[in-house]
Amino acid sequence: MRNGANGPAAALIRQGEAEAGAWRFRLDEDGWHGLVEALRDDPLPFVGLWSDGQDVHALFLDGGESPLVASVVPETGRYLGLSSVRPAASLPERCLHDLWGIEAMNARDVRPWLDHGLWTGTWPLGARPGPVSWPPDPPEFRPIPAVARANGMVQGIGPADGMPQAPGHLRLGLTGGGIAGAEWRLGYAHRGLVARMRGMEFAAAARLAGRAAAGASVAHQAALCRAIEAATDTAIGADAMRSRVILAEIERVATHLHDLSRIGRAAGASALAACCERLREEVLHLCGRTFGHRMLMDLVVPGGMLDGDVATIGAVAGQIAGRGDDMLREIRRHLAWPGLAGRVRGCGTLAEAMARALGVGGVVGRASAREDDARRLEPGYRREWLDSGVRGDGDVAARIDQRVAEIGGSCRILAAARRDWVPDGAPRDVLSRQTGEGIGCAEGPRGAVWYWARVAGGVVQAAFPRDPALTHVAALEHVLDGADPEDADLIVRSFGLSAAAADL
Repeated sequence: MRNGANGPAAALIRQGEAEAGAWRFRLDEDGWHGLVEALRDDPLPFVGLWSDGQDVHALFLDGGESPLVASVVPETGRYLGLSSVRPAASLPERCLHDLWGIEAMNARDVRPWLDHGLWTGTWPLGARPGPVSWPPDPPEFRPIPAVARANGMVQGIGPADGMPQAPGHLRLGLTGGGIAGAEWRLGYAHRGLVARMRGMEFAAAARLAGRAAAGASVAHQAALCRAIEAATDTAIGADAMRSRVILAEIERVATHLHDLSRIGRAAGASALAACCERLREEVLHLCGRTFGHRMLMDLVVPGGMLDGDVATIGAVAGQIAGRGDDMLREIRRHLAWPGLAGRVRGCGTLAEAMARALGVGGVVGRASAREDDARRLEPGYRREWLDSGVRGDGDVAARIDQRVAEIGGSCRILAAARRDWVPDGAPRDVLSRQTGEGIGCAEGPRGAVWYWARVAGGVVQAAFPRDPALTHVAALEHVLDGADPEDADLIVRSFGLSAAAADL
């Protein structure tokens, strides 16, 4: 059995009533309870949890490749939570309750996540939104017994302290031995993406998705477009397919350079930071001059029609690929800065077992020896292109090395995609089917982005985005526990955490 393929949990899900082809199945309450029990011993990977206002849906990845969704009706507004057997489900359970008012029983944590008591009403997406309580209670944090025993102190960082970091409140328990406990409080950047997408035409929904997470515009748009295309039974042409590959790899290069520059600043390697910032600016300037948008927004749309011709996209790919070897030489020269290796090696280690338990993928997961790359699921990629490998140490040094390797890998993909591209010159129309639902994914620079969408009459009836940021939050709390307080900023930056992406 590989990654839960043909395991008891997946088989139990498939015993339910099929409702969306061969990938979503409805379970009754007993079936859902049986699924939770099966997941105690079954390694079936958990991806996301959400509601459409009527049902609760849980997305798994059967065999590491096949999306598999289990759905259940929350009787009296409650369902058996998954966090007792899948810790990665804890934050999605809290988000689900904040938005829809549906309670997870036997949950690891029932505190609010998005709702800080300042909304105009509670459970805004639920069938019966509730009144807001006033005055709001302050955000709650977990007690840290070790701090009290050691007569230590609690340090709060953010959410609004005049510093340039994204809005998030990081609470560190400090003792003489270092950090005795860490907890994030986010939700300050919540923009109601799920509510705003309801009723949007496809193109407008894709534009909104492109603004969900800075540095992952292409990934969010591509994942939503694939979900809409699956729901409408639309097949895109070879031009659009290959263009998406190129745009995604350009985005990966730019975002990895951004994250490397932030790591360099935190580590005191100012020359490395300046080098990566300059190289990133070269990429962004080329994108802005060519496409009219430095962050590659609004270039991926449902049905695959792109704002730009294939020759132009191929030319940009060639220019960036041609700079690949020079970029790597410059970065590696600055990585040799004396003292950097000692600063990052062994710092902020995320073990493979914990990365797997928390569902951490992307560059952070691959730096912890977890072979998880959603590009193998995306049309237009060839498996032999994905040659950057994984690292085993799971520390800041491994995350740096993984990013550098993936920059080189992206440049090779850009060169191969441009060289092997055979334009078809045939635009395709979306809406082969008027009503349906679908799942789509895209490997973003920081991990896999997933979207579920239900559509009818050319509009999005309901949608759910899953960004890797929530898994980073959970993993960072684990990694920071026991770390040196002086390393906290460096560790956080090495994950590339996006508070806005965690607050969708």
